[in-house]
Amino acid sequence: MSPNLAQVRALLERRGFPTSSVQPLEGGAWSTAFAFDSGQDALILRLGGSTEDYEADAFIARLRPDGVPIPDVLAHGTIDSGPLTGTTYAISARVPGTALERVSRPQWSVLVPQLADILESLRHTPAPAGHRAQDWRDHLLQVGSYPWQEGWRERAVPAAVQLFDHGLDRLRTTCPVTVPVSLVHADWINRNVHVEDGRITGIFDWGCYRFGDHLYDLAWLEFWAPWHRNLDLPLLVRELESRWHSVGIAPLADPDRRRACLLHIGLDHIIYNILHGTTQSLLGTMNRLAHYL
Repeated sequence: MSPNLAQVRALLERRGFPTSSVQPLEGGAWSTAFAFDSGQDALILRLGGSTEDYEADAFIARLRPDGVPIPDVLAHGTIDSGPLTGTTYAISARVPGTALERVSRPQWSVLVPQLADILESLRHTPAPAGHRAQDWRDHLLQVGSYPWQEGWRERAVPAAVQLFDHGLDRLRTTCPVTVPVSLVHADWINRNVHVEDGRITGIFDWGCYRFGDHLYDLAWLEFWAPWHRNLDLPLLVRELESRWHSVGIAPLADPDRRRACLLHIGLDHIIYNILHGTTQSLLGTMNRLAHYL
């Protein structure tokens, strides 16, 4: 059952927030969202998402890579009383703007230098001391066996299983043994990046973050490029390569690094679409993965 405005107002009131401005927003795939104001602060309440995703948002907000606009997370947890008992929640700064994937090509060209700066900042962000990060190669090669993927083979059509197994075999022979690792967002579309007045105003939903090859974020935009032809990927690649050249690195010189990221994205999303029953998206993902085999 989706929460109604009365329940949301009661929840915020118990936590000391004003409630007169509460309005429903377009939610994400897993949560319901409400906008409200507290003094001069524009805030958002999300209800029903993954506890791990909210914890990830809070962790990255504390990590705060230089120049990366990440909304502050004021509170998160699980509601322990009232009609919404057991529902997860997060309250964070509300970011203005429209989704990055919806911008026009001229708007994209204006954003590319800032986007390249952000990707470079992530490349310079290692795992903090004491943070346990899985080996990157191990992480990639375990696709198909992550806890959330349990039971996918039993629900898959034979063609999807066959393509997955072929792709995984190719990933095993392609995946680099070692790469420099840094912070990766790994979910650059789906309304997770907001843009306003020619600037990226916020990057959120860090539930897929990991510490791995920084090319993964670039590969993410490449893999989904046929669905977003307004985003000129070669322009972004040139912008990044100019930065890499200035510091004497050439990550794209090793084609296996990029290909391993692309293969993993395709394999991961074959399973995602199987488990969620999104047949058309599954077919599109399978066709896209086949392009890299």
